[in-house]
Amino acid sequence: MGAVNTASSTSTGSSATAPLSRVSGRSWKAAKKPANRSMMAKSLSKSYEKRIQQARDHKAFKSAEAEMKEEKRAEKEEHRNRIIERKKKYEEKLRQERYQAEMSARKRMRVKRKELKARVHAKH
Repeated sequence: MGAVNTASSTSTGSSATAPLSRVSGRSWKAAKKPANRSMMAKSLSKSYEKRIQQARDHKAFKSAEAEMKEEKRAEKEEHRNRIIERKKKYEEKLRQERYQAEMSARKRMRVKRKELKARVHAKH
């Protein structure tokens, strides 16, 4: 009944751009990677130098990121220590004030006793 068309309407010639991954382009599908580098299509493979450069860039990025995280952690720790020191100073100040108030009360008591003794001795 029908003649088979040998010429396809969509051409998959080499003039098309090389695919970026072996995936249909659907967003929910993960990019497939070959189990062996020798099985990878030449259009997908990268040169050794490019892979090494990419690894270097990734390592530099990770080290910079780690340095930034360390700086942030140190900043937080310093802030926390400042707060703790401030609280310690405040507590020490309160303790000193209570101590001074107590000692001045004792001193007043001693002075009163001395005055009373002096009055008693003055009467005799």
